Amino acid sequence: MAGIEFRNICKAFGLVKVIENLNLTIEDGKFTVLVGPSGCGKTTLLRIIAGIGPATSGECLMDGKDITDLEPARRGIAMVFQNYALYPTMNVRENIVFGLKNIGMPREKRDALVREYSGIVDLLDQLHKSPSQLSGGQRQRVALARAMVKTPKVFLMDEPLSNLDAKLRVQMRGELIELQKRLGATFVYVTHDQVEAMSMADTIVLMNKGRIQQKGSPEEIYDDPNNVFTAQFIGTPPMNLLEMENGCRLGYRPEAIALMRVSPGAGYCPAGEIVTREMLGAETHYKVRMAQGDVMVKSLDKGFAAGERVHVCVPLERMFFFDAQGDRLRPGQREYDACRRLMGGA
Repeated sequence: MAGIEFRNICKAFGLVKVIENLNLTIEDGKFTVLVGPSGCGKTTLLRIIAGIGPATSGECLMDGKDITDLEPARRGIAMVFQNYALYPTMNVRENIVFGLKNIGMPREKRDALVREYSGIVDLLDQLHKSPSQLSGGQRQRVALARAMVKTPKVFLMDEPLSNLDAKLRVQMRGELIELQKRLGATFVYVTHDQVEAMSMADTIVLMNKGRIQQKGSPEEIYDDPNNVFTAQFIGTPPMNLLEMENGCRLGYRPEAIALMRVSPGAGYCPAGEIVTREMLGAETHYKVRMAQGDVMVKSLDKGFAAGERVHVCVPLERMFFFDAQGDRLRPGQREYDACRRLMGGA
């Protein structure tokens, strides 16, 4: 397997700079997810690794070796696309072995690889079928098997589940996680879906406008966001943000809120009115309108109703503070201490 390193990568399309001076290390044997809104540069990075969209400047290394100018076929990577890219006139077996035949691999070895990897993705009884006879999930498995038989150093995946229905996406997420652990391979996975990123990744790389906003485990990204963008992109519903009188912003997660009908008389508990109620099984989402702005509440308590007056109570230790530029304020900074005092802290 292989780790990947980007050094001072820049990518421009004409006069438009998509990525500028990006530095990033993707760890060997990990499931790394590049996530962010459309146009943030995540697919561009994937194409740079693959060699099908070279960087304007900078270096791309694999296992410490410079592959910046290495042709794609010699990089030891396999790519799984959003649309599967299967050959419609070939059956499943033929699709899987196509690349192996091109490099002259003996038939006996090809057949052994097809049996091994078709078994891993549960396709042994589908090898005679054409892609048109398969479900979306089965076609995705064919694309995975075709990638695996190449025994690549790195698997690259560009929104591979986006064409599947919601139930199948959940199933395939679990299968991909199991597959990566079983192979011990380096997976680099691109998505705009933060739920996919949080549920699948060992490491998340959150991007916006060609820049890395934060890199870390799902727990780090969620519990310790570096900035407003990260705080609001990761989490459903997103973090609540309210303007403070000193020009900074107060943030708190929807699940940090306790709704109360009577004010406890101390701490942060502004009054408001519930304007919407969404019951989502085990939890209920409430939208509460306060003088400071609207906030979303994620609660296990189903007992509140729309139109009801409540108090939105958040403990000081569950609050986040951000400066006017959107960067996180942390203990020891003068602005952080000022924000804390405004919220009733010492």
